[in-house]
Amino acid sequence: GGGGAKGGGAKNPDDPSAPFQDTAPSWEALSGMLHMQQTADERSFRKDLAAGRTKTNPLATLRLFDAPDGTEPRVILYRDFAAWCPYCEKVWLQLEEKRIPYRVEKVNMRCYGSKPEWFMRMNPSGGIPVAKIDGMVISESNDIMQTLEDRFPENKPLLPAASNPQAPRVSKLLRLERQVFSSWFRWLVSSTHAGDSQQKNFEALMDEVDAQLKEANKIAQANGAKEGRLFLGEEISIVDCMFAPFLERMAASVPYYKGLIVRGNDRWPHVTKWFEAMEKRDSFSNIMSDYYTHVHDLPPQIGRCMSHPEAAAYAAEIDGTDGSWKFPLKQGIEPVHLDDATAKREASERIIANHEAIVKFCLRGVGSPGYPAVSSPLADPNAVPDERFTKQVDSALRHAVHLMLGGDKGSLSSSGLPKHTVSESLKYLILRTSVPRDMRYGAARQLRAHLHLVADSVR
Repeated sequence: GGGGAKGGGAKNPDDPSAPFQDTAPSWEALSGMLHMQQTADERSFRKDLAAGRTKTNPLATLRLFDAPDGTEPRVILYRDFAAWCPYCEKVWLQLEEKRIPYRVEKVNMRCYGSKPEWFMRMNPSGGIPVAKIDGMVISESNDIMQTLEDRFPENKPLLPAASNPQAPRVSKLLRLERQVFSSWFRWLVSSTHAGDSQQKNFEALMDEVDAQLKEANKIAQANGAKEGRLFLGEEISIVDCMFAPFLERMAASVPYYKGLIVRGNDRWPHVTKWFEAMEKRDSFSNIMSDYYTHVHDLPPQIGRCMSHPEAAAYAAEIDGTDGSWKFPLKQGIEPVHLDDATAKREASERIIANHEAIVKFCLRGVGSPGYPAVSSPLADPNAVPDERFTKQVDSALRHAVHLMLGGDKGSLSSSGLPKHTVSESLKYLILRTSVPRDMRYGAARQLRAHLHLVADSVR
């Protein structure tokens, strides 16, 4: 159902008119603190974003790369707001790697409610992604990818030339991608037990994925490369774009639901090296999700995922129910790629830039569930926030940002803040901070921990 709007206005024990002493710095002061700490690139982020000039970023709606200002891109990519859709991710990754100028139009996924009418007129099936390339509407991800290869030969080709020693491996690898996807998908939604035939089938296919990556490296080295950790060796290819969204989702969901580590498993060392090689690329590292977002965005898309009891500890770590989202933060099964200082600046920037809407969003936590409800349990686009507590929650959010920017831990929150309201509102945001839609994983990890710190400090 609607998701998360527990303790609606009527049940809230707090009094919105009770006095409180607001000691948090203003948004203007916080913006000034952030500016003092930012790098030059971070300071120009919003301007560069609007101009289509940032590094790969989920917030971008225009990407120009090397094209001159004023260029009207030949490609429009229609993808989901939440950046959940794996088929959109394949195309997104390809566009970024080929550096083809494009615009982005965002539409909701079905689990967030009905698609807009204009989109249904363009694509009656309602599926995403859709691309408009030179005015032609294409609605299957693989067809979009092939058209991009065909129409933009001058941009980095992601299919190898026939003379490339890796070229004969492409079709076999693309078949393997579909096999491992099918095995994972079936296993995830089936009621199974550890070590059964479904698990053995998945593991055997992952053995083959690992062997293929080992083979790619061997061929690359035999042809003069220092190493080649991607599916066709040194150079990224369409094969990596096809595998990336699903290997990423497997690394999150298989430990969470089945208790088996994928990334970092000694049985598949070349898979881990593939992740490490991909994460050196902005195109992938800036759009990859975190394990928490993936394990909760999968069920609304594919149906109920079935858990093994062996997965409980991993699930608790990924969900933060074992205390892993609170300080002191420890390295768990999911790698963190941002240093803490960069992560805190990114999280602070995203909150400061959109603070009014975020406060209102938090207030859904003490508001009323929306109607009609949608199928994603954590999503409730029609929820009604309890705006009587705007000032109080605004103050709490400013305290969290102040802490991330190095503010004094002695005063975690203003005295007199309403405990139930602040706690429920901040937890609502903690559980719904989505990666990469809102920020990168390292930043989300810092934000969640600092929000917990403020929520727990209100007496």
